[in-house]
Amino acid sequence: MSLMMPAIGVVAPVFVVVQALISWFAYSEAKQHGSLSALLVGIAVFVLGVTLAFILDGILEVVGIELLLILLYRLGLRVTKHRSSTV
Repeated sequence: MSLMMPAIGVVAPVFVVVQALISWFAYSEAKQHGSLSALLVGIAVFVLGVTLAFILDGILEVVGIELLLILLYRLGLRVTKHRSSTV
């Protein structure tokens, strides 16, 4: 049984920066909505993103999933705002 370790290359620092930006977005949204643990949310998003990249052995999949979740979140906010303004 061999343990496989993902290769860390040139893209790794770029991934860490992108992951930090996604985590900052999660932190700022949690803080904007009055979450008492906004910092915990930001840290958790960062750690989970990096962990998933190692588990799935792919960066693009993780970033793609995170960006899709952000788009769905923003779309949900827009729909909710539109519904509340028409009532």
